This record gives sequence, structure tokens and C-alpha cells, in this order.
Amino acid sequence: MNKVVAAMVAAMVLAGCATSQQKVDPATVASFKPGVTTITQVESALGQPFQATRMPDGSQQLQYVSKYQEVAGDGTPTTGSRIPKRVEKTVSTLLTFDPSGHFVSASSNSKSKDNQWPSDLGHLNGGDVQRNGGG
Repeated sequence: MNKVVAAMVAAMVLAGCATSQQKVDPATVASFKPGVTTITQVESALGQPFQATRMPDGSQQLQYVSKYQEVAGDGTPTTGSRIPKRVEKTVSTLLTFDPSGHFVSASSNSKSKDNQWPSDLGHLNGGDVQRNGGG
């Protein structure tokens, strides 16, 4: 029974991750007016949050997580091609609302995951390459 519940919870969490891939536009967040914009208006503009938390004082926090790829800042191509390197970027945006459901503040942080290697060749293991003729 516990395994079934755990599997259902894991499926719901993964489904939540899959729906949170929408990129949150900073200009849209900047347009929210403290004391005026409501939770309903924010959800209408940004969609359903990745996570919603009600705090003990009655205030609420909505978290939006965006995960996407963009061209690396230096614009250098991947080794052996003209394709520019890409980095995976994760942006977390936290919106806070007062107990009456009106916007108070927003904060955001981002994390980039860059490939250490100039190309995927750096991820080869010893058994990935086969040599002809015993070399």
C-alpha cells in the first residue's frame, strides 16, 4: 500500500516538474503592483505555480521554476562544428502575497549548468570506443 502511495506522489511531482518549464518573463513580474495585483491575476499571467505555500501568518508564496537552454555567453562554437555551445539555465521566481491575496514582493535566482567539456567527446568511457585491428 505504501509503495502505491509513494509511486502516486512521485508521479504527481514529476508531472508538476513537466508543467513548470514555461519561462517566466521578468517584464511580466515587474508589472505586478504591490497591494493591487492579486493571486488570480498572477496565475492568469504566469499559469499555475510549481509550488504554492500558505505561511502561518496567512500570507502565501508562489514559486515558479523555469528550465531552458540558451546560447553560452561567450558564443564560441561546440568543438568541431559551427553550432554554438548551450548552457542549461534554471530560474526560480518566488512571489509573496499578503493574507488578503495581494502581491507584496518578488525575488528570483538562477543557476546555469555548463558543460565542462568543449564537446560531448569528454563524456566517453573506455568501452565507448572500439578500435579496429587490435590497436
